[in-house]
Amino acid sequence: MQLLTNQMTLVSLRKGETLFHAGEVPRYVYFPVNAIVSMCIDMEDGASIEAYMLGNACKVGMGTVGQPSFYRACVRNSGLAYRMPVQALLHARAHCPTYVQRVFAVTNRMLMQLSQTIVCSKRHTIAQQLMRWMLITLDRTLDTHIEITHQELGEILGFRREAITLALGKMTSQGFIQIQRGEVEVLDRSALEASVCECYWTGQQRQKPTPVACVDCA
Repeated sequence: MQLLTNQMTLVSLRKGETLFHAGEVPRYVYFPVNAIVSMCIDMEDGASIEAYMLGNACKVGMGTVGQPSFYRACVRNSGLAYRMPVQALLHARAHCPTYVQRVFAVTNRMLMQLSQTIVCSKRHTIAQQLMRWMLITLDRTLDTHIEITHQELGEILGFRREAITLALGKMTSQGFIQIQRGEVEVLDRSALEASVCECYWTGQQRQKPTPVACVDCA
């Protein structure tokens, strides 16, 4: 592993920064510490949907090493990350079997959760999808405060801003969250875990707790 760490540089990532674009061959891979990077799929009409959330358990650019990226990597939450040149990674990969095993494990989990995201978007309510998104964000940042606007949430999840506002309002009235300007604070994570759909628990090492009353924000 020292072969890898010797090539890493700690960098600061800023919200809104694009690390590489779709169609571009990335020069670096990133290992987030407390930053969050969105895998964004940009549409012809100007919309941009978050396909996956990359945080402290992920590697940004890993699936596009040596080839054009199929997504735009956009920093969603400012924070720190380790950056490594792709060429250094390719060199280390041939000499570090432990690294290869970990990459396979991370890739398998990512594919599992991506598949579940598709299921969730087709089967579950806006509230359930919001809860899943919030819990994954908390897992990635280890913080109860999420810097996000209603408009940004709508763009990320592919819903109208008004629908997002309605769903967040109902969760606020139940005491799950608190809304401030440009920020969502999670007050009761256990309540979110008990109410979220089964899609969040895919790939988790914990089991879903006993459900509480469901939030119906369809």
